[in-house]
Amino acid sequence: MLLPWPIKILADSVLANEPLPWIVARPLGSLSQNRFALLGLVIAATLAIALLTDLLGVANNYVNTKIDMSMVLDFRSDLFQHAQRLSLSFHDQRRSGMLIYVVNSMADAVSRITMTIPPLAQSLITLVGMFWITYRMDHRLALISLLIVPLLYYSVGYYIKHIQGRLLEVKTMEGETLSIIHEAMSMLRVIVAFGREPYEYQRFRAQGERARDARVKVTLRQTLFAMTVNLTTALGTAMVLGFGAYRALQGRLTIGQLLVVMAYVAGVYKPLQAISTTVGSLQDQIINLRMAFGVLNTEPEIKEAPDAVSIQHAQGRVTFEAVDFSYAGRVDTLKDISFEAHPGQSIALVGPTGAGKTTLVSLMPRFYDASNGRILLDGADIRSLTLKSL
Repeated sequence: MLLPWPIKILADSVLANEPLPWIVARPLGSLSQNRFALLGLVIAATLAIALLTDLLGVANNYVNTKIDMSMVLDFRSDLFQHAQRLSLSFHDQRRSGMLIYVVNSMADAVSRITMTIPPLAQSLITLVGMFWITYRMDHRLALISLLIVPLLYYSVGYYIKHIQGRLLEVKTMEGETLSIIHEAMSMLRVIVAFGREPYEYQRFRAQGERARDARVKVTLRQTLFAMTVNLTTALGTAMVLGFGAYRALQGRLTIGQLLVVMAYVAGVYKPLQAISTTVGSLQDQIINLRMAFGVLNTEPEIKEAPDAVSIQHAQGRVTFEAVDFSYAGRVDTLKDISFEAHPGQSIALVGPTGAGKTTLVSLMPRFYDASNGRILLDGADIRSLTLKSL
């Protein structure tokens, strides 16, 4: 708010014959009548204000970066830890690449949204302060400057309504692209052995092109929104400048006062523009947050009983009692399985691929839970044991 005043004093009191504002003239005393001394003070004040602004900017950037990175790490760690707790059935039904994409790329959404609150509050306070000063100097110009507010409000509302669905679509496509990379790299030996490199390349390329086209369309809409906000504030500036110049020609405003009013009107529009742009850019982070909480809010299917006990020492007697299990979309993978394996005894599980041998063994450490029946370890139901000890 102080930046325009050295220019005003230079234009009115150094280059013209207007008296200094009393709040400046009183501390200066006799120096207020010396134009060369005032010129030196104007230069010094301009440099001091610029230095103070830069120092505050450095301190602000340091604090914000420290808080931002700490929040990102905490939220990303929570996402990673929660992803490990989710059952294997969750991971069987979802591509690992998409989960990697969410944990690595969406975890900064909370910090980004949180860190926009101080700048938004600062912009709001600046907006009120700038408008109040402008209104005190010339209420007509101040009111004219607010004529663009309804247009900005409508533009932001329209943008928010139409951009969120497209952003979600784009990010899903980008996650699918990462899934293809992850799957190909993890199965590279098989791909090379069967000569499937061209097929995997074409699959990756086709998905990448779809994601690219969708991202270009979204970016175009984001650019058009930014252009609309800039043109709207430019229209307001033009109206204020035209009316202000007209009042200056009538002698109701000095050149210095007009310069100060224009600077403060620009100060009104800058936070307005910042608020509009920030609300627009927040849509990207809101979609990121929605995808991150989609993982974080997923309840683990395998839950530990409140009164679960730890295994102190297991003898190794395993009993299956009428155990049934089905995968999603595949019924009766295991049906009415009953047997008992004593410590030291060898039991052979024989069957073709897909018969359920691995699934049966996976039920014992509770990678999955049986849909019916019980599995006992040394006579104790495994659901009564803690997952970590099991």
